[in-house]
Amino acid sequence: MNSSLSKIMSMVNGQDRNDFDSESVSAENRTKIDAALESVFIGKSMQMWANGGKLIDAWNRALDDLRDEMFAIPNTMPVVAYLRQAVFEHRTHWNVKMTKSNEKNSVAYFENADEKAQLLEYANAQITTGMNTIRCVIANATDGVAHTQHGANIRPMEHSRSNTREHERVRKR
Repeated sequence: MNSSLSKIMSMVNGQDRNDFDSESVSAENRTKIDAALESVFIGKSMQMWANGGKLIDAWNRALDDLRDEMFAIPNTMPVVAYLRQAVFEHRTHWNVKMTKSNEKNSVAYFENADEKAQLLEYANAQITTGMNTIRCVIANATDGVAHTQHGANIRPMEHSRSNTREHERVRKR
């Protein structure tokens, strides 16, 4: 039975079409995606917090960036549908953590420039690792070259004070 017919039969049996798509993603790929999202989020949060401001603001901006990047993937295959769903589950999980955190209003303080450089290096590694994992999961789940090319176009947003303003301008549209 082909995938379309299985999906139609599942819908007739009362299953949500989005559930069918996300359930067709293997447990291994779900775990990889969840871990990759966490890695990218942590890396982005570190970058933003290290560049000034409160931790809660860095978390919120990182969550927004993560959502924007994952929804910019021009692909509708089940693994991308799961990825998008996982972004919102990740956000829900972190909203609870942020609410409970005693450190949410903390500002990053560094003894010296080397400490900040090390943290930023680690943050970049987290982002790179997570994005590479997402690219690989999407590429491995594709049937054709067209989908693979779309998956390869995922690029993390880099943050500095200047492109944060540009990002805010784009989000307000």
